[in-house]
Amino acid sequence: MWSAETVFVCALALLGRSEQRFPAVQFIEHVPAGVSRLAEAYVLNSEKQIILITSTSAFADARRTRDRCGNLEALREIAGVLAHEEWHVLHGPDEEGAYDAQLTALLFVGVEQDGRLFHKVMQSKLAVLAAAKRAAEAPVIARGGP
Repeated sequence: MWSAETVFVCALALLGRSEQRFPAVQFIEHVPAGVSRLAEAYVLNSEKQIILITSTSAFADARRTRDRCGNLEALREIAGVLAHEEWHVLHGPDEEGAYDAQLTALLFVGVEQDGRLFHKVMQSKLAVLAAAKRAAEAPVIARGGP
């Protein structure tokens, strides 16, 4: 089984990047409380650090392959996640920009625009943006007294 660091380096290589030219990354096994259970990674804004969750199916598949960097599909998915989170480190919390960076990265690493992974990320983008729009349009209810 390959280490989390090896999988990370393989995904970065797909992006044409090195560890030295990428934000700091910390590996954790499980999603902590307060973070979406569907998260594959997230950013600690105060530290400009990416937290990469190593128990995701893509990460597990990439670690289990016989050959180093051998599961291209899983590595492409991880590369897209890294591009998404790097965008947040560099530009802030805007999800539309981060998803656009992820979709662009997926195309760069060879994901088909009409394929399963691209479609999955596009659906996630649309769902996140719709939820943000609903939250922004929700009426504000004043509380308290005079």
